[in-house]
Amino acid sequence: MTLSLLLWLAFVVATATVVATNPRLRQAVAFAVIAAATIAIPLAALSYPSPWLPTGQQTVLGVRVDVDKAIYVMLGDPSSSGGEPRLFVLPYSEQTAQQLQAAQDGAADGEGAVVMTQGEDGSPGFAEEGGGSSPPKNAEVPLL
Repeated sequence: MTLSLLLWLAFVVATATVVATNPRLRQAVAFAVIAAATIAIPLAALSYPSPWLPTGQQTVLGVRVDVDKAIYVMLGDPSSSGGEPRLFVLPYSEQTAQQLQAAQDGAADGEGAVVMTQGEDGSPGFAEEGGGSSPPKNAEVPLL
């Protein structure tokens, strides 16, 4: 058991002991609310992948696809220069996996990046950004 979960468990047990010795219903309800609200703190600290996607455009830093299970995506916010990358988990779908693969193939030349945006219905969308296609170069004409 990790330290953060152990500390949370110790807090819950200590608070439950105080509530058990005082039979007021209001304190028991308050304890249940506090225990439920504070479980998010150690879980966020453990770096589990988050199922809640951020809004706006995010840069895809890394991907792992577990077929028929999930798509794990490490995202970075391009608007914040010092922002830390976060790990998110997406439900697996063939369409999402193909869209992600196509965007990665397009950015494979190193000139662009894969970005993710959340659609109106909450589904993720992947696309290649930047780099684009360079203008065609004219063939050199021999001087002689």
